[in-house]
Amino acid sequence: MRTHETRGAMGWRPTWTQAMTDFRGEDDEPPFDDVTVRMTVPASIGGSRVRVELSNRFADGPVRIGRCAVGVGGRFAEVFFDGKPSTDIPARESRWSDPADLAVGHGHQVLVDVYLPDPTPYATANRFTFDRSRPGDFAGSPEFPLEGSAPTRVSASREIPMTATEFAPAPDGTGWSLPAGGPFLRTVEVAGAPAKAVVVCLGSSSTVMGWPQYTAALLPADAQIAVLDRGIAGNRMRLDAPRRTPSWGRAGLSRFDEDVLETHGVTHVVIAYNSNDWGLPGRITPLDEMPTVAQLIDGYREFVERAREGGLTVILATVTPLGPEVADEPGREEFRLAVNAWIRTCGHAYVDFDAAIRSPADPSRLADAYAAPDRTHPNVDGSKRLAQAMAEVLTRLPL
Repeated sequence: MRTHETRGAMGWRPTWTQAMTDFRGEDDEPPFDDVTVRMTVPASIGGSRVRVELSNRFADGPVRIGRCAVGVGGRFAEVFFDGKPSTDIPARESRWSDPADLAVGHGHQVLVDVYLPDPTPYATANRFTFDRSRPGDFAGSPEFPLEGSAPTRVSASREIPMTATEFAPAPDGTGWSLPAGGPFLRTVEVAGAPAKAVVVCLGSSSTVMGWPQYTAALLPADAQIAVLDRGIAGNRMRLDAPRRTPSWGRAGLSRFDEDVLETHGVTHVVIAYNSNDWGLPGRITPLDEMPTVAQLIDGYREFVERAREGGLTVILATVTPLGPEVADEPGREEFRLAVNAWIRTCGHAYVDFDAAIRSPADPSRLADAYAAPDRTHPNVDGSKRLAQAMAEVLTRLPL
């Protein structure tokens, strides 16, 4: 059994994470060469020191990190690697930076700058938003000249809450929820303050779209609960990504040790998969990949058993309504209802995401107020409603 440090201990704890996946062969982003990447990510817990983990998990060769800096509230600290400003990360490995004395608070935005001096493919990453500079090393610079634009100054009042505009591109809450991510940055950790719980959220696109970050924003700072996103768009519980779309990632059961059990100080795991396991086969992947309900439930049971062997508290999430083009196909909605019935009656703790954002008039559909344009994913308000449901569950659990 995996052992964990004492609850409330003041060692290193993750304040933000993402699940890294494989973008080789996909055209999401052009390669990097003599540019600085800036990622702005929310801190779910605070501390007096910070360090970062940079990953080269899926590249074919080493990546050269020319320089790296971390900023909070307009103050930057250069971070080193074994005392040096640069490092080479071999393929399939990661590197932790040395600690930097920089105070981070719950709800602060943490800027992580990575200067890439050499031609570097966009290979190990996750989806959504980050900034790239004009050519040059701008790591830690308050004047960050965005590619193709005028310089942008980082204000000394950068300590803004996680509900700020970079998490809500549509002011009315009806648009896509697009939280921050980016290449190479896998983990931001803090030390110097206690943490009562570290909650890892494992799932697919609805997870990576931001409800874990919104959950952390809803919790008070003195709750001292880290809520971490390990979602991957397109991810499935049982099967790895199809060869043509490697960015959908390894199956949740395949990456469970790496993305959950090996997270420092983890105490809880939320299993929050949606419909990819049975919504993709016959439509986007071969029909013979379609599981039975019993096989999918066996997958949930394996998650639960492995988590309990690791000493973790498990929370299961019900599956939210499918888009009409999926739900109206014979058997798909019945599959979802059967899985949700098991989750609600199996005796494990659960969060009822389905009840939170389904339509009262038609429970097989998302409520209009919570649906993204594709009618399958939550919009910004939908992600916030899922976060509210998750926060309510966390406040009821013993921590």
